[in-house]
Amino acid sequence: MIDITTSNSTNVNESLFAFGNLRSEVMVITMNTPTLSPFHQKNPPKKAFPTVSRPKSKAENQESKILNSPSSIHPLTPRCLSAAFTLIELLAVITIIGILAGLTLGAAGAVRRHGATSTAKAEVAALQAACDRYFADNNSYPSNTSTAPTAVNPTTTTYTGAGQVLFSKLVGSAKLSVAPTSKRYFEPKPSMVYTNATVSTNYFIDPWGYAYGYNSDGTNAPLIWSTSGQTTSGGTNKWITSWPKM
Repeated sequence: MIDITTSNSTNVNESLFAFGNLRSEVMVITMNTPTLSPFHQKNPPKKAFPTVSRPKSKAENQESKILNSPSSIHPLTPRCLSAAFTLIELLAVITIIGILAGLTLGAAGAVRRHGATSTAKAEVAALQAACDRYFADNNSYPSNTSTAPTAVNPTTTTYTGAGQVLFSKLVGSAKLSVAPTSKRYFEPKPSMVYTNATVSTNYFIDPWGYAYGYNSDGTNAPLIWSTSGQTTSGGTNKWITSWPKM
């Protein structure tokens, strides 16, 4: 656009000037560049488009985890960022393990004691039944009164001597490995028999490895018992016996 100022200070447009009507009166010609609207600008401002992130692949995720995790492959990683147990945590874990171990061992010991007690009761009843069969054929029980039911140490020779008499009468031989020379009234399990080569005659042992106690005068019903592992005086309330305990 061109602004034209004439001698009488009148502004006219360029169309009039083009026709030569005011050429003699022109004093100043000023050319102004019009301001274009944003639509006509040659280089309009670029619009900011939202950034769309591409999902990472599995390999890229794994690589990111490795690079961001404290590891020995990153020597510059601070040691305080590495995962580790504190002393208090270790002590707490050790204490818990100790408690659990104690409970487990205690429960296992109770199970073993209960199993040994049940086995001893069954063996005492089986020996008593064998003595009754022996009495039915011989009109007497195997006789031995050397061991009284007040003796508390099953490792003494009084226990083993009485047991040897009972064994030879019920099994029919001095040793389990020897063929019987008389009727066999009882067939013991190998774990129930003491078979050391130093003894001339085997004898019956309880689940704790000690000799069963036996006492009978041949006429009265025999007394058969186990001290349940006791080897010293300490009461007979834990004994397993063939007679009812008061």
